[in-house]
Amino acid sequence: MKLLYGYIIVCLVGLLGGCNKKSGLPDMRESFQYKSTKPFGSFVAHEIFKEVYQHKIININKKAFDEFRSSTYADNRSVYWSLSKNFYCSKNEANNIIDFVKEGHSFFLSANYIDTVLLSKVNVHQTYNKFTVLFFQTKFDTAKINLSPRFNFSKNNFEYYYYPFNNSLSRADSSAATVLGYNAAGQPNFMVIFIGKGRLYLHCEPRAFSNYFLLKDENYLYMQQVMQLMNETPGNIFWDDYYNKINYKDNNEDDYGKGKGSALAILFKYPELTIAFWLVVGLLLLYIFFNGKRRQRIIKTIPPVENTSIQFTQAIAGLYMAEKNNRNIADKMVTYFNDFVRTHYFLNVHANKEMVTALSKKSGIAPEKVQALYNTIEQIQLTLDVSDFELLTLNEQIQYFYKNRN
Repeated sequence: MKLLYGYIIVCLVGLLGGCNKKSGLPDMRESFQYKSTKPFGSFVAHEIFKEVYQHKIININKKAFDEFRSSTYADNRSVYWSLSKNFYCSKNEANNIIDFVKEGHSFFLSANYIDTVLLSKVNVHQTYNKFTVLFFQTKFDTAKINLSPRFNFSKNNFEYYYYPFNNSLSRADSSAATVLGYNAAGQPNFMVIFIGKGRLYLHCEPRAFSNYFLLKDENYLYMQQVMQLMNETPGNIFWDDYYNKINYKDNNEDDYGKGKGSALAILFKYPELTIAFWLVVGLLLLYIFFNGKRRQRIIKTIPPVENTSIQFTQAIAGLYMAEKNNRNIADKMVTYFNDFVRTHYFLNVHANKEMVTALSKKSGIAPEKVQALYNTIEQIQLTLDVSDFELLTLNEQIQYFYKNRN
């Protein structure tokens, strides 16, 4: 814990520094690199990892797992930790992972998509729709993730504001597996499978180990408690820095012969290009189907009366965003919120203890949440230049009040 505040400050500087780019927004790519302080790097996770195993040397592996096993000595009860957006592996790598676990080691794997080559060997099915993730991603909301209540942890439920945690895992034979965590829908997204003398930990929500998630309130407890479920006295410790850089599956050796795949085989190595290919084929078929019908004269439609007030509002909002005047936007958000409090709860807005208590009772929002909101408002009003991070925090707290009030 004594190191926690230090690297929280380092990561906050990194997160806010990312806002200085021309786009005005931080880099939200999910790299999960252990040196990255960007929102979806894993610098904080790696620091927590080092703090838990502070008496051990953390070995960084930059090789495929089969090469790692052939060239690295791992004593009994070693721990291998892997975070990546997608986890692709060959049959040989999957076999080596299973053999590694059978020998008595622990392999922890967290990825949005886990290769079926590995999952099929342990009879696990993952619910993950690539097409939905790429093209129909849901809106930002309060994303929740939970550890199993069977463990007497100080905190089992965790949340932050981003895309929801929707991935899940299932296994027909539960005799050699234990569910350790769930998503907001109550579906398992974290389990341990006992193989031979060791354990294979499968986790399908790596964003729960990102800087952005772990720096939210007490979310760092999520990783600390996850690590408490692993071996207390491990041997060698390994952190993977190889699979988080593999963005596609190389099927040449397994399915098409060594380097002799067709042009389509090479295309199908990339999930995004595969989806784009089938979209083009589908659109071409639709064009042929509808264009093959008898043409008729187009019937002119009378457009409905437009709601120009919406267009006017959008135009005004666009002007504020173009000027990049966070101060002005924040002032108007605070003004509208205070007016809402006056008209709905008939309170004079003064950021004192009596007013906060009265607003909490009338709205049903916890007093600490109301006090935190007005602390943020007071901090922003005393600041000349409002940063993107402060503006986002203010918006998150106001939206929480609107959604949870009586």
